[in-house]
Amino acid sequence: METKQNHIGIIGLGVMGLNLAQNISNQNFRVAGFEKDPALIEAARSIATNIDIFDDIIAFIASIEKPKKILLMITAGEPVDEVINYLQEYLLSGDVIIDGGNSHYKDSLTRQQQLLNLGIHYIGLGISGGANGARYGPAIMAGGSVNCYKTIEPILRKVAARTDNKEICASHLGESAAVGHFVKMIHNGIEYADMQIISETYDFLSKGMGYSELETAKVFKQWSSSELSSFLIDISVSVLEYLDKDTKQPLVSLILDRAEQKGTGRLAAIAALELGVAAPSISESVSARILSSKKQERVSSSKIYKKPEAKHPYLDIVDMKKALLTAKISAYAQGFDILSAANKEFDWDMNLADIAKNWRAGCIIRARFLDEVAEAFITEAKLANLIMAPHFSSILKDSIPSLRRVVKWGITRGIPSPVLSASLSYFETYTSPNLPANLIQGQRDYFGSHGFERIDKPGFHTSDWNQ
Repeated sequence: METKQNHIGIIGLGVMGLNLAQNISNQNFRVAGFEKDPALIEAARSIATNIDIFDDIIAFIASIEKPKKILLMITAGEPVDEVINYLQEYLLSGDVIIDGGNSHYKDSLTRQQQLLNLGIHYIGLGISGGANGARYGPAIMAGGSVNCYKTIEPILRKVAARTDNKEICASHLGESAAVGHFVKMIHNGIEYADMQIISETYDFLSKGMGYSELETAKVFKQWSSSELSSFLIDISVSVLEYLDKDTKQPLVSLILDRAEQKGTGRLAAIAALELGVAAPSISESVSARILSSKKQERVSSSKIYKKPEAKHPYLDIVDMKKALLTAKISAYAQGFDILSAANKEFDWDMNLADIAKNWRAGCIIRARFLDEVAEAFITEAKLANLIMAPHFSSILKDSIPSLRRVVKWGITRGIPSPVLSASLSYFETYTSPNLPANLIQGQRDYFGSHGFERIDKPGFHTSDWNQ
């Protein structure tokens, strides 16, 4: 009896690849897996007995039904190009390569064109949710030919996360393969900002108000039943509550305060600058991680400079909650502004409401208020900025005074709040009818004759400033 061929192949059986392979297999699809690391092969064979695992790439390719669908779950960059260059020698017109890693969106565009010339389809697939999401249901963001997407859609919809009302968090977001990876990149930029905002709030409660880790966890748990409900708040509760088995102290208090990064937040900040979009909350969250890595320098400098003594120790916990929510809205507004700018720059026509819906389950930034984000863009598809939407403007009118008080309170104590402060500055600047940029234009014209516009007459002007 002839063995049935596999529905899909996965190259890369590390944590994400293996978990995703198991997820797909559990949805009654036949899965082939390829891995060249002997240790990972052994681990995969011991864990995933329902997956057809290969260490021979030719046999792996041959085991997949036509048109062949091969999902890459490998390190972004040169490794992806190397594998694609190898695969294209063995694939035929109509076959599909799906890049599920954190590839840069510009690389995805190049690869799509390269493979299109050979008749091979390329899908840029953003996958969010970490290892657990990959295993039990991630958020999936796809870019590429819609006809090609339809060939893998049955698999993606089966394995994707679902909201409480059973809506599937897997979407085709555009014909360009760059779209899937771009949206995932911006998701990660917002993720960086959201994580930093929560950690700054923890710092305020700890250093500023004397809350213990367990007391802070209790506060976050209360907030998790409000409009702040989100995956990141929930896991923050779990992290703060966890006691080290040896010392019986909260484990988080024993973790070195040096945050690592894989670069996706930095790439989101760079993309914002390239598109001419202000995204200070995202940029500052990246800077905060960079500064956290300079542990020894921070320790040395702290011996030179003393923090100010607190004169007003009281901070209203309600203000802290509202400040966190306000900063979060500001960060999301910046993220969606980047997406909107990319639509205009690249003519992608991404549906921002669909993106918000896609992030409601499975992904790291999943949060209750994404329903309102989606509704804002459904109501007004060309919404200039999320803070202009009635639902969010109502919240901000009430909560901005709290963020002002919290940032001021932290400044007087020398407690760093880079993203809380940046989120406030973004709001204050965006909502100011007049800015000091007139002086900047005067300066630019003085030293470079760049010209300026006037408020009392049309056209561009220049001045002889030395007279």
